[in-house]
Amino acid sequence: MKNHTFRILAAGALASLFTASAHAVSYGEFLSPALTGATGTDGWFDLNTTNFGPHGTFGTTTAAWPSALDSNQTGSGDATWDKLSGTSGYLTSSASNVLYSPNSLGTFTVTDTTPVADLATVIFQVSSTGDTTAPSLDYNGGDQNLAPAFSSLLFSGTVVTAFGPATQYIWAYQWDLTAIDSITSFGVTWNTAEPHNLTFGARLDQSSAFTGSAIPEPSTFTALAGLGVLALAATRRRR
Repeated sequence: MKNHTFRILAAGALASLFTASAHAVSYGEFLSPALTGATGTDGWFDLNTTNFGPHGTFGTTTAAWPSALDSNQTGSGDATWDKLSGTSGYLTSSASNVLYSPNSLGTFTVTDTTPVADLATVIFQVSSTGDTTAPSLDYNGGDQNLAPAFSSLLFSGTVVTAFGPATQYIWAYQWDLTAIDSITSFGVTWNTAEPHNLTFGARLDQSSAFTGSAIPEPSTFTALAGLGVLALAATRRRR
């Protein structure tokens, strides 16, 4: 309860930049960027076999998933999350709510074949316990491997999982696509960078307007999170 309250207060302090996400991942919460223009969003949370069916098996396997994961956040579009390669990535039961990568690297992608018209920016957030490589973006079936223009660590803290205590991270990445015309499809690809990675969820946002970075700098987020701590302490004193 203490950690959950802290995150709510921190998110409230960031209201000028973000609004609260409609759905939370199992631990921590993704933030909703305050984008303008035509917008779209997709989210994946509560990653378990009840919601998505069996995907992957425990142990070393390079088998493809039987199907991609449809986004399940309320208001989502039709973007999908799939495993491209590697020996990692299977969905656990609803008691765990994670995508577990027990062995080495796994390569994953979220893909949207019906992006907003005049796509100008994409924001991708991923929540996991281990390192992930910085994602790259491809479009129109190409292999452009575009690096994000902005990135930020939105959250870092110890959480208790079905596998024991772990450090959770929520990373956000943003691309400026204003110099590219007629994007009819795109994908964001990333790798799990170490074994025993627990992935809690992901979120994808897009817009036809780019006005600069829509994700807070780490220092800004830390400072505003500190305001949340002060507010929480004041609440406790009043009680």
